[in-house]
Amino acid sequence: MDKQESRTPSAWRSRVAGAAAVAILLAGGGAGAAAWASQPASAEHHPAQSAAARNAATVQRLADIEDIRQVKARYFRYLDSKQWSDLAALFTAHPTIDVGAKYDSGKELAEKTAALLGDAPSAHQGFLPEIQVNGNRATAIWAMEDYVSFPPGSSYKNGFHGYGEYHDTYQRIQGHWYISSTVLSRFRVDTVPNWAPSTAPKN
Repeated sequence: MDKQESRTPSAWRSRVAGAAAVAILLAGGGAGAAAWASQPASAEHHPAQSAAARNAATVQRLADIEDIRQVKARYFRYLDSKQWSDLAALFTAHPTIDVGAKYDSGKELAEKTAALLGDAPSAHQGFLPEIQVNGNRATAIWAMEDYVSFPPGSSYKNGFHGYGEYHDTYQRIQGHWYISSTVLSRFRVDTVPNWAPSTAPKN
């Protein structure tokens, strides 16, 4: 009897000490330790899975942003290199286009810009993009600068040097991004001389 009584307090003290240790652990670890203590062993894999999903989403978003940057870079390059059919192909079937004049399609933009500029040189730049991707759609704001001159005989007596912003939307179709709308606002426009091609010397 004496031995049993001596063992009982000892066991009780061990249980109390164990409970106190858990309490100290929870108090020191805060909510994180409490959550860890209350979760089943199978939940240990969930944080890793969530991190992997988040990483994959981040990689996809950055890839989409880069693809959109490439689309807009081609837009500026095709304008200045006068690759009109390539310019038209950057747009969706029924885009909204307002760049000082309004057009109903990329094809109309390309054809009328080609007729307006002829062989006169131009320079377009876009930079500092703010791009937001939401699934298969995206928006972007681009700072811009352009230098446009017109050919001899144009109804425009002067060219211009402009500064402003493009506000664009994009749509992903069958894995590729296209411009679904582009609206240009110019904050400042300075006049510049029109293009005057030099005459080749005669032999």
